[in-house]
Amino acid sequence: MEQKYILTKEGFKRFQSEYERLLELRKFKVQGEDTPLTWHSEEVEPEYLAYWEDMELLEKKIAEHEHILRNVEEITMPRKSERHIVAVGATVTIDFGGEIDEFTIVGTLEADPVQKKISDESPIGQCLIGAKVGDQVRPSTSMANRCCKILKVRYEVR
Repeated sequence: MEQKYILTKEGFKRFQSEYERLLELRKFKVQGEDTPLTWHSEEVEPEYLAYWEDMELLEKKIAEHEHILRNVEEITMPRKSERHIVAVGATVTIDFGGEIDEFTIVGTLEADPVQKKISDESPIGQCLIGAKVGDQVRPSTSMANRCCKILKVRYEVR
C-alpha cells in the first residue's frame, strides 16, 4: 500500500512548482556546454565526478517528487456538521494553562513550527486530531507536557 502525502491546495501548487524547477534544472545541466561527459585519462577529473554527483542527487530529488505527486491527497474541508472537530486542515486555538496559542494542522511535508503549522503526525497534532471545542487534551512532548483546552476550531477555504 502506497503512503499518502497530505497537502493543502497551496502546498500542492508549491510542490508542483518545485518539481517543475527541478526538471528545468536537469534540462539546463544536461544541455550545458561545459558538461563533462567523459574523462580522457586514467585519472578521473574532479569536474566529471562533481557533475555526476550533482546529477545523481538531482535525479533522486526528481524521483522523490514524482512519487509524492503520484500519491498526494489534497486536504478537503469537512462537512459543516463536523467543523467543530479537529482534523487535518483545521486551525486550532488552544489554552495552555493561561497561554493562548494557535496551530494549523497540516501534513508532514508542509509542517513548519515557526509558522505554527504542525504535522498531523507530531505528538501535538496526533493529540488534537479528533478532539472538539471544550475538550482537554494532554500532548506528551518535552516542550508541552501539560493539559491544554481547545478553545476554537476553524477551517478556511484555501
